[in-house]
Amino acid sequence: RLFHSLLLREELEMPFSVALISFPVMDIASIDGQLRPIGMDLFRECPPLSIYWLPSTLRAADLDVVPIDLIAPGTLLKSSDLDRIAECDLIGISATSMSWPAAQDGIKKIRARFPNRPIVAGGPHPSLFDEYLLRRGYVDFVIRGEAELYLIALCRALESGVELSEVPSLSWLNKEREFVRNPQGVRLTRSQLSALPPPDYSALPEGIYQGLSLESSRGCPYDCAFCSTNYRTTYRPHEASAFVDAAVYILPHVSKTRLQMIHIVDDEFSMNQRRAIQIADALYSRNFPVRFCYDSRANDLLNEELVEKMGPHTYEFLVGAECGYEEGLRRIGKGTTLNALENAARNLLKHGYSERAHFSFILGFPWECREELDKTIGFAKHLCLEYGVKVLIQWYLQIPGSNLWAEARENGLVSPAMYDDFGFFRDNHLFFSGVRIHPNEIWEISDIINLIKWIAK
Repeated sequence: RLFHSLLLREELEMPFSVALISFPVMDIASIDGQLRPIGMDLFRECPPLSIYWLPSTLRAADLDVVPIDLIAPGTLLKSSDLDRIAECDLIGISATSMSWPAAQDGIKKIRARFPNRPIVAGGPHPSLFDEYLLRRGYVDFVIRGEAELYLIALCRALESGVELSEVPSLSWLNKEREFVRNPQGVRLTRSQLSALPPPDYSALPEGIYQGLSLESSRGCPYDCAFCSTNYRTTYRPHEASAFVDAAVYILPHVSKTRLQMIHIVDDEFSMNQRRAIQIADALYSRNFPVRFCYDSRANDLLNEELVEKMGPHTYEFLVGAECGYEEGLRRIGKGTTLNALENAARNLLKHGYSERAHFSFILGFPWECREELDKTIGFAKHLCLEYGVKVLIQWYLQIPGSNLWAEARENGLVSPAMYDDFGFFRDNHLFFSGVRIHPNEIWEISDIINLIKWIAK
C-alpha cells in the first residue's frame, strides 16, 4: 500500500509527507482519576523543538510536514489529530521515557486507524530501547540520536526504494523479522548545527507556553551519574552569531507566550564562557528586548564578566548543585565543589541577580543515608538564607539513560517495561529502587523541606 501510494504521489508531483507528533508527560490525577499533564508539561514551560524546529529542516529538504503538538492542549491523540495525518506517508513519534505511556497510547490509535502506515520513533526513550520497541511491534523504525539528517534519509529511502541498510542510525526489522541496527551516523558538527534553519513558530498557539524554545548548543562535556540527557561528553556549541540570528528571527512570536521570554534548552548554556559573553555582547549591540531562561554551571558564574554581561539578558536560570557535601559531588561527577557553589551564589548576590537563580538539589541517591540528606538540606538552606537564591529540592527518580539507571538494570531492579504504562511516577518499587532510606524518614525530610520553603517565602 505504501508503494502504490508513493507511485500516486509521484504522478501527482506531491512531496513525501511526514507527520511529527510530540506527547505530553501525563499521569493519573489523585483528585478525579483522570489523566492530566504533570511536571514541566503541566506548566508548559516551552514548546518541544521536535515539533517546531525539526519541521524547518525537513521542509528545507522539500518534505511536507504535519506537526502535531499535544503538549500544548495537554491531551492524548484525538480523532481530529488522526484526520490531519490521514494523507501522510510516514508518521513520526517523539518521546522521552516520561512521555512514553502517552506516546504508546497514540501509537495504538494510529495502528487501529492506519494499520499499514509506517511509524518511526525518535527521542531519548526509543533511542535507548530500539530493539525492545521494535520486537514488540510498537513501531516500524527507530532513529537513534540526532534526527535532522537521518530522518530525511529514511524518507528518501521509503520514497525511492533505497535499501534501508543504507540509512545511518536506523534500527528496524528485516523481512525475516530479525533486528537490525545500522551503524550510528556521525553527529552534526558545530557548523552544521549553526546552519540549521530556525524554529517555525507560526502555528504556535497563543497564551499556552511560558516562553519559546531555542537551542544554542548540544551536549555536555560531563557525564554525571544521575543525568539521562542525550549527548553527554559531546559538547557542540552553535556559533554565537548564528544563535543570536535565530533569536532575532523568532522574536515576533515571543508575544504569543505567557512570560514573554525565550528558554535556551541547552544542557549547559554557559559551558563555553567566552561564547556566552559573545552572545551577551551581540544581544546588547542589537538592543535585544527579550530575556532568557537557561541552565548554567556554578563554576561559570565565578566569571565576573559573564555575570555582569549576561545578567541583564536573564529572566531566570537553573544551577545544578545536586549535593550539599563534597563526597556526593565527587560520586556523581559534577565537576564542582561546595566552595564553588557558595562563591557562585555570593557573586550573584554581589551583582544583584541572586533572586533569578534556582539552585537545584537531589535527595536520595542510592548510596545516601539520612546523614548525607541532612547535609544537602542544610547546605541548600544556607545558600537560600545567606545569598537569597531560590532552591529546588526533589527526590531522586530512576530515569532511563543515566549511569545509575544502567547499574540498577544490571542488578535487576529496573527494566524498560516499567515505563510502558501510566503511573510509574507513583510506583513504590521504582522509587525505592533508587532511594534506599526508610519511608518514615522520607516523611520527616519532606516536612523539613516544606518548612524551608515557608522560611524562604
